[in-house]
Amino acid sequence: MQAQQQSEDEPATAGGTLAIEYETRREGIESWRRKVLRGMLTVAAVIAPIVAVIALSSPSTRHSWPRIAMFIAAGLAFPALRLLPWPSVVARASVAIGLAFASGVLSLATFGFSAGSGVVLMGTSVFAVIFLGRAQGLLFIALSVAAFFVVGALAAEGSIPLLGMAADLDPHRMRNWTRVGISFAFLSILVTTAIDLVIRQVEATSRATSQALGRLRLAHEHLGQLHRRLDATEEEERRSLSRELHDELGQTLTALKMQLQLGEHAFRLSAGAGARVAAVDSLLLVDDLISRVRKIAVDLRPPLLDEVGLVSALRVYLDGQAALSGLAIKLHADEPPADRDRRLPADFEITCFRVVQESVTNALRHAAAHRIEIRIAHHGDRVALSIKDDGCGFAPSILDAAAARGHLGIVGMRERVRARGGRFELTSRPAGGTTIEVELTAPAIDRPGYQE
Repeated sequence: MQAQQQSEDEPATAGGTLAIEYETRREGIESWRRKVLRGMLTVAAVIAPIVAVIALSSPSTRHSWPRIAMFIAAGLAFPALRLLPWPSVVARASVAIGLAFASGVLSLATFGFSAGSGVVLMGTSVFAVIFLGRAQGLLFIALSVAAFFVVGALAAEGSIPLLGMAADLDPHRMRNWTRVGISFAFLSILVTTAIDLVIRQVEATSRATSQALGRLRLAHEHLGQLHRRLDATEEEERRSLSRELHDELGQTLTALKMQLQLGEHAFRLSAGAGARVAAVDSLLLVDDLISRVRKIAVDLRPPLLDEVGLVSALRVYLDGQAALSGLAIKLHADEPPADRDRRLPADFEITCFRVVQESVTNALRHAAAHRIEIRIAHHGDRVALSIKDDGCGFAPSILDAAAARGHLGIVGMRERVRARGGRFELTSRPAGGTTIEVELTAPAIDRPGYQE
C-alpha cells in the first residue's frame, strides 16, 4: 500500500519540483535584468551631471534661464533615480529612459545637428527595445523622427535659436532636417532591429535550453524513482529468499539432521564401526550445509536489520567478517539520540547496511587492508556513515573504466545513496587507503506498526 501511494505521489512530486525549478530560473532571469537596469541607472547617474556641466560651461554658447534650469534638472534627475529606494528598479529605469528621450530632444532643440543629440535619441530607442520591448523601441524611434521634423520646422521659421551649428549645414532649411531625420530613422531602425533579433534569438535559445534542462531533470528524477523501485523490489526478493532458506530449507535440514542422529544411535547398537563413522560424517556434512544456508540467508537479508535496527545488525555482520578474515574491523556507532523505537525508514537503513557490506567486501578482496573502521553518527533525522581502510588504495580516475568493464560495486553504492537524496563521497589514493563517506537525511519513523 505504501509503495502504491508512493508511486501515485511521485509524478506530482516530479512535476512540482520542475515547476519550482522553472520559477527559480525565471526569478534568476528577472534578477539579472534588475541588475542590468541598476547598472544602466548607475552609468546614467554618473554621465548625466558631467554632460550637463559640459553643456552649460561651453564658452561659445549662451543659454536662457529656462534651458539652464532644464539642463540642471536633467543632470540631477538621473542620480536621484539611482539613489531612490522606491519605486521599483523597473519603474525607475522606465522613467530614466523617458528623461533620456526628453534630454535628447532638448539637446536637439539647443544644438541642432549635433552628434550628441542623435546618440542620445538612438540610445534611448535601443534601451527601450532591450528593456521595454520592440513596440516601445519603435515608438521612441517614431517620436525621435517627429522631434526632428518639429524642431526643424520651428528652426526654419526662426522660432528656435540654435547654438553651435556647422556652417556647411544650414539648420534653417527644412530639407536638411528631413534628410537628417530620415537618415536617423533608417539607422535607428537598423540598429534596434538587429539588437532585437539578437535578443530574441538569445531568449529562444535560453528557453530551449531551459526546457531541455527541465526535461533532463525530470528524466533524472524518473530514473531515480526507477532506481528506488528496483532497490525496493530487490530487497523484497532478498527478504523472501532469505525467509525461504531460513524457514523452509533450514527446517528441512534440521529435520534431516535429527533423523540422521536417530540413525546414528541405531547404528551404534547394531552396526559396525564403519557405519558409525559414515553416520557421523553425514551429520557433519548436514551441519556444514545448515551453516552455509544460514550464511546465505543472512547475506541476502539480515533478519536483525528488521528486528533490532541498523547498528545491531552491523555489529553482528562485522563481528562475523572479522572472525572469518582475521582483520581488525571496528565499529564506532552511537544509537539515535531519541527513543530507540524511533528509527530511520527501512530503505535508508538497508542503504547504509549495503554500503558497509560492499565497502568491507571490496576492502577484503582488493585492498589488502589490515584494519577497517566504520563510524555511524545520528543527528536527529540525519545519519552520517564513514568506512575507512588502510589498504593499498587506488586512483579514483579508474572508476569510470572499471564501470565500463562491468565492475559496478562503487557505482551501485553511489547511485543507491543519491537515489535517496544523500551525499556519497569517495576518497582514495595509491598506498593511502580508501575512505567512503555517506550522509542521508530522512524523517524518523515510529517503528511500532511500521512496514516497508
